[in-house]
Amino acid sequence: MTSLQAFHKIKDLQDRDKIAKQKMYQEQVDRFESVATELYEVLKEKENAEEKFHEELRKTKIRAQNFILHEQYIDQLNKKISNLQPRVQQARSVMETAHDNLSSAHIEVKKFENLIQKKLTQHEDWLKAEESKAMDEVSTRQYLNYKNR
Repeated sequence: MTSLQAFHKIKDLQDRDKIAKQKMYQEQVDRFESVATELYEVLKEKENAEEKFHEELRKTKIRAQNFILHEQYIDQLNKKISNLQPRVQQARSVMETAHDNLSSAHIEVKKFENLIQKKLTQHEDWLKAEESKAMDEVSTRQYLNYKNR
């Protein structure tokens, strides 16, 4: 049973590693959500600005200066979007890597749980076999004692 204790210790280490990887994964998910939300807000701001500008075009006459200001504002938003997109991709990639690490840690824990369960089942089977042998021995002795009378 000492080997079983060793397996339990290794499983505990794997559990701690899995918990650390769960925390890391959650941090990466939060980071991704933060950057993706920032990108979404800039995209939404650009969409709203374009809608508002087109609405103004339909309603009233607009001066050339307003066209220039609108284009500068849209260019500024496009630059923000261009800067945010690689950050979102990088955050997604890091998050997926953290997820893969978490999955492999979970698999390792399951392997040790299955190994421990298998060892326990083998030990129980061995105990049952030993008990059966002992009962056979007792039965044989009782039979021989009864016959010798």
